Amino acid sequence: MESAAETFSSRTALVFGEAGMDALARARVCVFGLGGVGAACAVDLLRVGVGALIAFDFDEVGESNLNRLAFGYRRFIGVPKALALAEIAREINPAAQVDGRALLVSGAEVAASIPADCDFYIDCIDSLNSKANLIAALARAGQPFASSMGTGGRLDPSRLRMGSIWEAAGCPLASSVRQRLRRFGLDTSYAVTCAWSDEPPAALGDYAPPKAGIPGRPRRRQGSAPFVPQAAGHLLASWATRSILGLI
Repeated sequence: MESAAETFSSRTALVFGEAGMDALARARVCVFGLGGVGAACAVDLLRVGVGALIAFDFDEVGESNLNRLAFGYRRFIGVPKALALAEIAREINPAAQVDGRALLVSGAEVAASIPADCDFYIDCIDSLNSKANLIAALARAGQPFASSMGTGGRLDPSRLRMGSIWEAAGCPLASSVRQRLRRFGLDTSYAVTCAWSDEPPAALGDYAPPKAGIPGRPRRRQGSAPFVPQAAGHLLASWATRSILGLI
């Protein structure tokens, strides 16, 4: 009789083989940000059989997250996203080791937050400054990573692309990140892979005050639907998986 672990991975093993499943079970992946993109990415990694997952997010699950968060259930409202992911992991892949860190990764200090010895890193941070600093730190260190660009306000997941940030077109966030990276001294000699959409974002939105305890000014908040953020998370999880297995 198959064990629970064997039953869990049997369909995936038909795709990657036992050697591939063993490699994924030994893999350690870090995800920064558990919003609509990062949550879908993290859950995919659990489902594919990644053995160890480190996930950073300072925020709690809110009612406004339920329209797009992969683990957006009412029972998690008020629970830190990092801890909600750890609970979901026990239901999906109890063999996985999940280190959920309810911490704010911010600014120039971001490099100190990067855990060592991961096989892949995934940036799903919303804040421009933190995102650019994280990308710069990972790129300078030569770490294997991929990043998510803007998905808010988009409706068509077929317009997502995966490739170099230096060639990403039609994405305002990618353009802003490129400007920051150049300011930090990075150029096209640094490989920065990202998922982006060339679909123009909806113009609608409002202004949200900064969250309690976090300095800043009100920023424009775009609406979001489940389609594009979750699809971008799937793309990033696929990229990470294939990178770990040497398929790209």
